[in-house]
Amino acid sequence: MILSREGIINMIRLSSIELVDFKNVEQGTIALSEWEPGDGRLSADIVGIYGQNGSGKTSIIKALSIFKSVLLGYPVNEEARDCPSRKTGTCSIGVKGYCFAEQQTPVWFFSLLIKLAEGHKGDLRIVGEKLSCKDLRPEAGGRPMRAVFDYSASLEGDPSFSLLPMAAWRSVSSISDRLRTDIAVAQRVSFSSSRSLLFSPEFSAALDLAESIRNDSKTNLPNSAVAALDGPVAATKEIVRYLRFFALKDMAVVSASQQAEAMIDHLSISTHQGGLGELADASFRVDISKPARVSDDHIESLNRTLETIGMVLNSLVPGLQLGMMDLGKIMMDDGAIVHQVEITCTRGDVTVPLRCESEGIKKLVTILTMLVDVYSKPGSCVAIDEIDSGIFDFLLGELLQVLSDHGRGQLIFTAHNLRPLETVGKARLVFTTTNPRRRYIKFRGTHATNNLRNQYLRAINLGGQAETIYEPTSKFAIDGAFHDASSQVPKGA
Repeated sequence: MILSREGIINMIRLSSIELVDFKNVEQGTIALSEWEPGDGRLSADIVGIYGQNGSGKTSIIKALSIFKSVLLGYPVNEEARDCPSRKTGTCSIGVKGYCFAEQQTPVWFFSLLIKLAEGHKGDLRIVGEKLSCKDLRPEAGGRPMRAVFDYSASLEGDPSFSLLPMAAWRSVSSISDRLRTDIAVAQRVSFSSSRSLLFSPEFSAALDLAESIRNDSKTNLPNSAVAALDGPVAATKEIVRYLRFFALKDMAVVSASQQAEAMIDHLSISTHQGGLGELADASFRVDISKPARVSDDHIESLNRTLETIGMVLNSLVPGLQLGMMDLGKIMMDDGAIVHQVEITCTRGDVTVPLRCESEGIKKLVTILTMLVDVYSKPGSCVAIDEIDSGIFDFLLGELLQVLSDHGRGQLIFTAHNLRPLETVGKARLVFTTTNPRRRYIKFRGTHATNNLRNQYLRAINLGGQAETIYEPTSKFAIDGAFHDASSQVPKGA
């Protein structure tokens, strides 16, 4: 959440995500929120994604991670390298959502489409960005959705590129030679570094230059330029501002690989008491394989974060207390003075380092700060891959039910454990299919009295849904494969 010029808290709620030619997803759309203008105040939006291995669950989490990187102006070449379809060499991520102002009043509905393409040398580039929006404020008079920024670039990095609507952006570029040059330079820099043009600091600086020229009393701009600055450019700048702060402070994406790393040696813990971005970006890492080294600037906020986590952890694992032991200060090789600390777990009279606890406890500590924000903040958005990894199934079900019933933010997760199918609202669950052109569906024929877990297992065995949700396997074939494989094992091995 961010503060507007008037000091009012602003925020974003994502409403849907669409993938095209993304890994093994030719097309797939998931509704992330059912909220629409007129529905009143926001409540929790919990979306669980289920399906067999390799069916596209992780693709959603991956796409959200790339989306966050784009908003922050980070290069996406390495992160998204394996995402374009092998058939087309391209992929696209489309995200829609609402921007809110004071009292959770919706002011914008936006759609952001990001297109990536793989060049002949294997480098990935952002070759298209399209931002469309609808002004929801009463004074806008119900104007329809319109594209305010539509960028396309040559895959080979040709200096030529296009910005639509053409008349508006051509009028802006014509304000001055310097401005025209700055926009061209911003495009070349962002393209060559696999970054977004829309969210690049260079492009933002160019738009700020245009505004400063317009505010110069000595400069008389053509009416077309003024109209462009007041129209598409102003809308673009405002929504970019919303999205950039959303990615920085309210959005967290945790992949399964990040979790695996956390469970081995490190925990990524947020010390920011109002946002989630730092946790997801692993800006503060605590080495639990040995006493960690923490600066004076972080020690107090780390302690507060652990206290927050500990309050919830004790309710999930009765009798378990989380703490921190300060082992004293030491001097680093560069002369910096840091604290040596050990994160601890206490049961009764016994205190041990967190590193000696189970993977499940470490997992809970890692994600609880984010889940606290989902519970308390309507602007928070958290995506977690394999949320069930290492967590007792009954406990996971209870945790998700509480967030579903009483939370305020957004949680998108993937899981294999079927317990949440019995505790999370049926409308909040999405299932992958074997059809790459319609990869995600909600179950039809689901009623309040149905046990969705049983219905899912029945659909795996017998079908009955609009799409096939499971690629058939055979116990006899599996047994035969094990038998054949065992025959290759050397005798006595």
